[in-house]
Order: sequence, then structure tokens, then C-alpha cells
Amino acid sequence: MLAQPIQYLLFPQDNDDKKSDNESSHTSNNMNKPPLVEEITISSVTELANSQVRFLPTAGNISTVRFDTKTATLHLPTISFDVNTEVILRNLVAYEASNASGPLVFTRYTELMNGIIDTEEDVKLLREKGIISNRLKSDAEITNLWNGMSKSIRLTKVPHIDKVIEGVNKHYNSQWKVKFWKSMKHYVFGSWQFLTLLATIMLLLLMTLQAFCSVYNCRKFKFVSDSD
Repeated sequence: MLAQPIQYLLFPQDNDDKKSDNESSHTSNNMNKPPLVEEITISSVTELANSQVRFLPTAGNISTVRFDTKTATLHLPTISFDVNTEVILRNLVAYEASNASGPLVFTRYTELMNGIIDTEEDVKLLREKGIISNRLKSDAEITNLWNGMSKSIRLTKVPHIDKVIEGVNKHYNSQWKVKFWKSMKHYVFGSWQFLTLLATIMLLLLMTLQAFCSVYNCRKFKFVSDSD
């Protein structure tokens, strides 16, 4: 009895018209190719909010997940958490992994939520936006729940969710603050050659100053205003 509604929740695209066998086989092969690391990585809710990304709830299922590039708005379906939610989520992931022949849509959704939720502050922001309804004792429980969700047994592509991840990452990485910080980490903090050069320059400046003061009495160069 539960198979049909669960299948509708996980695979809403199955209601669309089926294409030819050759085309379906080609599409299936493309979807089942392992996603790249860049496609899985996504910044947290707090980081995205600081880069002017907005969050809005949707009344639909997982198929309503989308990112509006014009308004920088991430649309996510509402989800309610209580004492039974973790068991339900894990069972759905396990059911999908054992029965789905196509992409693991629900599992991909849990990976997305796992990616954007790192701290209690992330949960708090989504709760304030109406995306998360928390009936547990604290936001920390939801944080631990998402961070404790295991990744999919087999990596899979889910076009509309991967498109969302790609759009969010593109927007986030285009922000000047993010570009500046990444450049600093890559070229400054992550480069021992640069740090060595900087230390050498500082040493030369100090040696030059010392030599100057040994020839000219630095004490003469005082900016003292004479009082009348």
C-alpha cells in the first residue's frame, strides 16, 4: 500500500511520458555516471546567506527544489522534524537504494541538505524561513541528524538537483568577498614561497633601517612640537 505514494514522492518524473528504449538507455547511463566532487560540494546556509542568497519554502515535493539565478533564491520543500523523522528518512534512503533502478532522487536530496546544514545556525535560519519545522528539543538535534546521514551507496546524477547545486555554487563563487578570500588562501596562506619572500623583504627592510640608524642618529628624527 505504501509503495505507490513513496514512489510518487521519490520519482515524480515517472508520471511523464516514456521515451524510446534507446533514448532511455542513453539517459540512464548519463545519470548513473558518478558526480564530480565539485557537484557534490556546496556551501552552508550561513555562508550562502552572507553571499545574498535567499531561502524560500515550497509546498511541493522534492521536484520543487530549484535555484532562481535572477533573484538568488533557493527554493526548498518544507520538512517537519519530530522523534520519528530520522527513522523515516533512513528507511526511505534504504528503500530507494534497494528498489530504484534509476537515479537516487531522495538520497541526492538528503546529500543536498547534509551539505548546506553544518551548524545549529544553519538550522535556525531555515527554521525562521519556514523551511524547517522543529518539534524536537533543539536545533542541534536536527544538525546532528543531517550530518549523521550516510552518503548514497552508489553515486548518482539527478539533473534538477545537480542543476541547483551548480547554480548555487556559481553564484557563491562569483561574490567578490569569496573570490578575495579564496585568492588569499591559495596564493598567500597556501604558498610557502610567498611567505618566504615576504619574510625576506621584511628582513631586508629591518636591516636597511638598522644601517640607516647606525650612520644617522635616529634620535634626531623626533616629531616633537615645541611649546611656547
